[in-house]
Amino acid sequence: MVRHRLRLGGVVSGVLLVAALGLLAFMVPASPWWIIPMFESVDGVGSFLITLFAVLLVLGLPAMVAVLAGIRPGNAALRRRVLAMDDAGVWIYESAKWWSAPRLVPWHDAGPVELSTRAHSDVDPAETGSVPILVPWDYLTFGDPPVAVIHLLWLTAPAEEIVEQARRRRPDLVVLDERTPPPAGLGGWVLRRRRR
Repeated sequence: MVRHRLRLGGVVSGVLLVAALGLLAFMVPASPWWIIPMFESVDGVGSFLITLFAVLLVLGLPAMVAVLAGIRPGNAALRRRVLAMDDAGVWIYESAKWWSAPRLVPWHDAGPVELSTRAHSDVDPAETGSVPILVPWDYLTFGDPPVAVIHLLWLTAPAEEIVEQARRRRPDLVVLDERTPPPAGLGGWVLRRRRR
C-alpha cells in the first residue's frame, strides 16, 4: 500500500481544515446569540450593510479556509492510500481524499509496467521540444495502452519497491524502465533525491 508522503504543507493544511471546521461547528449553532445582538444596533442602511458584511466575513472566512485546505493534495487530515495491490489486481486511488472510490486494474491488464520521466503528466516527452525542464518527474504507468498513470512524486514507496510488490503477485510482469538520467544542475539534484 502506497500513500502520499506527508509534507509540511499537508500538515499545515490539515490543521487549518480541522480548525476552520471546528470554528464553523461552534459558530453556526451559536449564531442566534451573536448575530441578533449585532443587528439590534443597526441604524440605517449603511450600518445594516456594514453589519451584514461583518457577519458574512466572520462566517465566510473559516468556510473559505476549510475549502482551500480541503482541496489541497496531500492534506494530512484527508490523507489516504494512492495505490494498493492484492490478488485481484492494482487498486488506483485517483484522489487522495478518503471519499474517492478506487479503480481496479486487473493483473491481466496491468502489464507492461513502464517507468518514465516526463515534464508533466499530460505532456509527451517528445513534444516538449526545446522547452527547458527544470525538474523532471517520474511516473509509473500500468498497461499498454496506459490504463493508469501514477505520479511518483512524494509517495511513501520508491518505484523499485512498487515493482517488486507487483512481481510478487505476477512474476511474469514486464517492466520497462524508460527513466532518463538526472540532468545536470539543480533539477538533476532534486530528481536524484526523489528517486532515493
